[in-house]
Parts: sequence; structure tokens; C-alpha cells
Amino acid sequence: MKKKILSLLLAALMASTALAGCSEKPSDNGTPSNGAANTPGGTPAATEVDEDEDEFIGDDLPEKDFGGDVFSILTTTWYNARNYIYADEMNGEVVNDALFNQRSKISDRFNVEIACVANDNETVVSNNVHTLIISGDDSYHIVYNHDNLTMNNGLKGDFCNLRSFEVIDFSKPWWQGASQVFTIQNKLFATANSMAMSGIYMNCTVSFNKKLMSDLQLEAPYEKVRNGEWYIDDMTTMAEAAMLDLDGNGTLDANDQWGFLTASYGWLQFQSDLGAGCMEKDEEGNVRFTGNIDKMVSVMEKFDALDKFTQSSTGTDYNVKMFSEGRGLFMFSENRNLYESMRDTDISYGILPAPKFDAAQENYASAGYDIYWGVLLSAAAHEELISYCLEAISCENYNNVVPAVWETVLGSKLADAPEDTEMFRIIRDVQYVDLGYALSQSIAGLSGIVFLKTNTTAGQTASFIQKAMKSLTKSTDRLNSSYAELGG
Repeated sequence: MKKKILSLLLAALMASTALAGCSEKPSDNGTPSNGAANTPGGTPAATEVDEDEDEFIGDDLPEKDFGGDVFSILTTTWYNARNYIYADEMNGEVVNDALFNQRSKISDRFNVEIACVANDNETVVSNNVHTLIISGDDSYHIVYNHDNLTMNNGLKGDFCNLRSFEVIDFSKPWWQGASQVFTIQNKLFATANSMAMSGIYMNCTVSFNKKLMSDLQLEAPYEKVRNGEWYIDDMTTMAEAAMLDLDGNGTLDANDQWGFLTASYGWLQFQSDLGAGCMEKDEEGNVRFTGNIDKMVSVMEKFDALDKFTQSSTGTDYNVKMFSEGRGLFMFSENRNLYESMRDTDISYGILPAPKFDAAQENYASAGYDIYWGVLLSAAAHEELISYCLEAISCENYNNVVPAVWETVLGSKLADAPEDTEMFRIIRDVQYVDLGYALSQSIAGLSGIVFLKTNTTAGQTASFIQKAMKSLTKSTDRLNSSYAELGG
């Protein structure tokens, strides 16, 4: 029963986020239907899930015979992206077989062949996409590639506006989240949803070493989380208690024990989780800077305090090796690192949402990454085939593959830890995608503000942002103008 409940809870989690999106369905301008802002602070509280309820939601597509036509996906070798969407054959591995069964079912249902090609890195794929559009080559129907590069391809006019596709039903749960956040001026050129499993592996969560927590005579903050009172100051105090010079050389370095482990990409998401996101949308659906400089300074002050007890990497490994060796109390990391590095260790770890900034922050928040995709403009003549396949694949994955992924990734750890399952129930409704990060390589001056912790300190934050504002404002205006000019 625990595994059944866990599977349904995490299926609901990924449905509500659309693999890294907002939990409430926003209106076309990106504002959730309950009127809350599309930010961590405006995310609704967790809701209960009835484990006895039939969770299957159909795609409501009519029967169709495509006569053996090929639905062709172009993807990249980056991050093993192909494995998140496609399986060549059954091999006994749960996720692989679930993806294979999904493809077989849809192929038989609509008499289509689903193919997926991955030969090049993300930059080559992005460049090749633009070449395909210029030449009118319709060999591929969708491209699934690096998040920022995919957004840039959309701005170049390489992708179709998914909002114009008649067959796609955007009221379905697999089109919530990122598909709402990325809709600008009621146009959607690139998105992320349950068509791929990458959002599960690339969402950021807090992990903690349960043995180390006990050895330090600290209380795991489950009750604080339940009461809505889990704050970054609490994490900082606990992180300080965990510091230990293991080799006795009088210097704290990578050989010692640390309170908090993360990476530059972790700080980025943490910044947004604490309410210091950079970009939002106005009532017309245009992108704009939040102007939240005072909050950004305050968040950076909290980060500077936590940084004293932090071992941070410049890449995306989040110092997971240190955590797997028991030399870190907390780790803020993508779930893929837990799956790849922690599942075969003896470390007993717990799961928590990112803490709140303070008592004024109404809800927890949980940002994450994904790999985005778009429909190639050169394949627009195949809209019906593409729409049927996208809708059916997303539906099958939402109902069947997503739960299987979660059981494989974290299920064995969570099945015997009901408090951790409870934490995921809280995280479930507060996952979202950071619009600022998604556009960080599309708007000049934005990347530095998105990666504040990497680029500046609290005392210099305001001046750092002010220096970037002229470029940021001009580039944001250009982005909005580009969307106005792109096809409907």
C-alpha cells in the first residue's frame, strides 16, 4: 500500500508541475487561476490525494489511422536526453520498459512509427535546427534539446506556436506548469511536459544525512516543515553545527565535513525559492523584470551567512560525492544526482522542501530544471500527426511512466520513511519553473542576475543589478517585440 500511495502521490506531483512547472493552472498571461502570482510565494498549499481513486486521465483523442507515417524526434547526446523520452527495446528496467510500452501502445493505436535520433551535442543540434528551418527540411517533427538553447531557437522563429494547434487540449494536466509559464503573448514556441522524464531527474530538492543529523543531536525539521516554520535561518544554524575539520589540519576544505553542499546551479534555484525571482509577466502576457531588488539583497544576505558553512561547486555535481561519503549534513541538488550516486550507498537520507525566507513567505517553493522541446516550423504541414502523438505520449507518460520513474528514482528510499513521503506531498504542489532562468540566455544582462550568488555579494547586489538594468530593459523589450512579430 505504501508503494501504491507513493506512486499516486508522485504522479500527482509531476502532473501538477508538468515536470517542472507551477501547480495551479495559470491564465494566458501566466497568473494562476486562484489569482496568486506566478512566483513561489503565490503557490497554493498542498492538497490531499485519495489513494483509492482511479487516477487515469484519458487524452480523449478520436481513433485515427496514419498509415504507418513516422513521428520523428531529434534530440541530443547531452545529459543522455534520449533516455528520458525513448526506449529501443525491453530490457527489464522499469522506466525503460514503461517508455517502450508507451511507444508500442501509441504506435499500434494510430498506426504510426515513433523514431528518435540523437547523434550530436546540444549546440550542434540547436544550429542544425535553424538550418532545417531555412532549408524547409521536414525530416524531424520536434526537437528536444538544452533548455536555454531551445528557447533561443523559438525566438529565432524555428518553432510552431503550439497554442495554435487545434487537437492539443491545454486543459489537460500534462499541459499545465511550464506550458503555462512559457506562454508569452498567448504564444508557446518551446515547453516542457510529461512527454519527457527529464524534469523528474532535474528538479532540485533538499536532502539531509539522517545519521549525521542524529549524531549532532539535531532534530530533523519535519515538524517545522509541517507547521510552515522551516526557514533558511534554521538551515544555517544546523549547517554551522555540522562543520568539522576531519583531517585536523586546521583548514576547512573539500576533505572535511560541511553543513551545506550545492553548486552554482543550486544557488540559482534557491534564490528563486526564497522569493527573489527575476522575471514575471504582465497582464498582456509580456515579460518584465520583477524589480524586486530589495528582496534580492535580503536573500543574498542570507546566502552570505550560509556560505560560511557551504562547500559549493562551480559545475552541476553539487558535491554529491561528499554527501555520499557522509561529509555533508544538507545537500541542495537535482534528483538525478541522488539517483545516479546515492541509490547504491549506505547513506540514509531524508527529503525536505527548500526552506522559506522567513515567516512572511506564505508557502514553500521548489524550482527545477528540464530539457525543453519545440515543434519544428518546417514540419508544420504534419500538424495533425504531431498533435496526436504529442497528446497521446504525454497522456501515457503522465498516467503510467511518471509513477514508474518516481518509484525507481526514490521509491525504495521513501517506501520505509513515511515522513519523507509526506515531504513530497508538500513539495508536490509548490514546484514551478523559473522564467528568469528559462530566458537567461535570451535576454542580455539577465544571466548575471539569475546567478547572483555566483557573481556578487550582498553588499554589492544592488549596484550589480543597477549596472545591468539598461541592457536588461532593452533586451527584454526586444524579446517582447520578437514575440509580437513571430507567427501566431
